[in-house]
Amino acid sequence: MTLSEVTVVPERRRPTPVWAAYAVSILLVGAATLIAVLVDQAVSVPNLSLIFVLPVVIAAISFGWGPALSAAVSGVLAYNFFLIAPRFSLRVDDPANVWALTLLLTTAGAVSWVAAESRRRALEAWESADQASALHALARSLVGAKDMRAVARACANALASLFRAPAVVLLETDDDLSLVAAAGGAKLTAAETEAAAWVLASKLATRGGAYPAEESGYDFWPVVTPQRRRAVVGVRISGRDEGRPAAPEQLVDIVTGYLAVALDREEYARQVLESGVAVAAERLKSDLLAAVSHDLKTPLSTILVTLQSLQKFGEAHDAATRAQLLASAEAEAARLSGMVANLLDMNRLEAGALPIRTAPASPADLARRALDRATFALDGRKVVNDVDGGAAPLMADASLFETALANVLENAAKYSPAGSTIRLRAGQDRESGWIEVLDEGPGFQGPVEPLFEKFTRGVMGDGRPPGTGLGLTIARGFIEAQGGRIGAANRTDRSGAIVRLMAPLAPAAEPARSAAS
Repeated sequence: MTLSEVTVVPERRRPTPVWAAYAVSILLVGAATLIAVLVDQAVSVPNLSLIFVLPVVIAAISFGWGPALSAAVSGVLAYNFFLIAPRFSLRVDDPANVWALTLLLTTAGAVSWVAAESRRRALEAWESADQASALHALARSLVGAKDMRAVARACANALASLFRAPAVVLLETDDDLSLVAAAGGAKLTAAETEAAAWVLASKLATRGGAYPAEESGYDFWPVVTPQRRRAVVGVRISGRDEGRPAAPEQLVDIVTGYLAVALDREEYARQVLESGVAVAAERLKSDLLAAVSHDLKTPLSTILVTLQSLQKFGEAHDAATRAQLLASAEAEAARLSGMVANLLDMNRLEAGALPIRTAPASPADLARRALDRATFALDGRKVVNDVDGGAAPLMADASLFETALANVLENAAKYSPAGSTIRLRAGQDRESGWIEVLDEGPGFQGPVEPLFEKFTRGVMGDGRPPGTGLGLTIARGFIEAQGGRIGAANRTDRSGAIVRLMAPLAPAAEPARSAAS
């Protein structure tokens, strides 16, 4: 049984015991009697009976109808005994005094009833305000709750605040009912845990101390949502001598309703997430089929036709024609190999199975080897390599960096017209070095960021260049995997695009110490 958090809710001030309320009322009457006697001895006041109304009002406001009525009767008796002739006797000789005593009792009774009723309504209003505040806080907490533990904690706190008693929330996970949240210093015994399990199994609420939970001090209520999420809430209100709510189910139903909605909200979110993953997987599958169906079919068809032509008409072709056919087949095979390599690289990226081994690498060597790998794609373009051996070495995984740079070069060749120039340059700033590729194509027609997504092409429709739309995606993945960055923008000096691959600079080698030192 796990417990996420225990919140202590302060107990509401206990009501004054009945005997104390009546005792204080009598003492108030005694104080009023002493004041009346002193005033009567000092001056002649015709309406001393009004002094005895004051303790009645105080008792009614503080303790309610019963103590106020006792104060009224005690005040009439004290007024008769100490202030009406014959004094120190309850006998009344003057009929006018009988009417005075009757009027005092009637007035005191009426005042006590009005004051007590006002007190009752004020207490009900305060109680309703407290309940509304607690429910409002619960609703606000549930809106911001991030998981089921936070939801259960908010409901437990709300129940503890509403009833001013320990409260618990238990959730069923993997057919096991566990205590998730408690408030007001709540602790469950083994018998109470068993009672909660019985409530969930039977789907019937139970009161503590009643069958079958005689040893439990908690009232338990089951919660079963439309999505079949199940929980139990409990409040320790059984066994109270006084102050037990007349109908606690009304407030509990509100809290359990909030709890059920919150539980189902998480279930709906999980279903939406699973549905989104499934839709994304189907979309990915469709995108992959759309990307490779045509682009893989074209080089395969070219290779197949070339081989069939050489096999059937090999003797009819001269040496130059045969060489041209073989070169075409080789180029298409290389392109096909690059597509398959990109798909495999993409799979490695998404699976997280990409080993990274960074070491100082010369930008000139990286550029040269990337150009060698992109030879077939760059055919028909003029390549200018301005990356010289003096560029500061980069801290990079040479193989991954070369693959990323080769993909950028191939992408530049696809979108550049034949005979245009593709240029490589290198540079550095304070903490990183870079190699960038400049082409003379149309540049980026819209936002650059979407072009780094999988299966995204710079040109849509049948006129788009061949490929799977993974070149820039793989380039970004490989560069970021080794702690670098990749950026792209349109050229400002002419039409075309710039793609820059950045990596941290390799630390400078420490100079060798002389033998003398």
